[in-house]
Amino acid sequence: MSRLKNIYFLFFVLLYFIAGCNTGKILYDFGDEVASWQLDNYFDLTTQQEEWIEERMRLHLEWHRKEELPRYRNFLIEVQNRAGDGLTMSELDEGYARLDQKRVRTLERLLPDTASFLAGVSPEQINTLEKKMIEENQEMEEDLESPEKLFRKRRERFWEQMEDWFGDFSKDQQDKINRLHTEWFSGSSNPLAARIERRRKSQLQFLAQLRSSPDKAELENWLRRSVINWAGETDSAKQARILRNKKRILQVDKLLTPEQRMHAVRELDEWIEILDRIIMDN
Repeated sequence: MSRLKNIYFLFFVLLYFIAGCNTGKILYDFGDEVASWQLDNYFDLTTQQEEWIEERMRLHLEWHRKEELPRYRNFLIEVQNRAGDGLTMSELDEGYARLDQKRVRTLERLLPDTASFLAGVSPEQINTLEKKMIEENQEMEEDLESPEKLFRKRRERFWEQMEDWFGDFSKDQQDKINRLHTEWFSGSSNPLAARIERRRKSQLQFLAQLRSSPDKAELENWLRRSVINWAGETDSAKQARILRNKKRILQVDKLLTPEQRMHAVRELDEWIEILDRIIMDN
């Protein structure tokens, strides 16, 4: 799910960032200003645009807090109840599908306002966005110059997340999981290079769409096809990546002990408490 951070869809992904952050309450209180600040960084907004974005985001955040967060809370409780004995592919399929439903609901909610905003950006603002995209792509390319460093950073982040969720690992577990990690990423095409290529392609399509001076209805239709339907069955490459990731999750899950699974269940308690505080503050 994230998952989910392409800059030209910032208006969409902001709510996911907010909902998935330990400082969620602060971001729900100030998310309108965060959205305005972030979009200004990419479009150099006018005062009128900033005010409009903040007004609309306040409404969307309130909707998200009231309608979606209780759904997230219930989903986490279900995960807790079902994850203690390990995962199956059918459970992963169901979880992915339900997360995608949550994604679509939020995107559908934000889509009309996103189309309205994008239909009103000026040629100069589109140029500003393009320059920012180029800068970020160049920063990403710097990581390609040192694949060993990139692999080491990826492994460090991986273990930080694993230990946060599951606690300590034995030496035998570490060795087995490290071998899996090496198998996943060594000797295969660089995932970052592929990501940059997909990113560039999407950016060019997006910029071309903006420069064609579409009206709101055209943009809304284009965004629905390009963003909401990104996981459509016709995209075989994307479906293959999703299946690959599910298989990797199951490989690691088989190596976990009951105590480590219970550690993850307790971690979910903290996330549920965070959501409870945000919901009750409504």
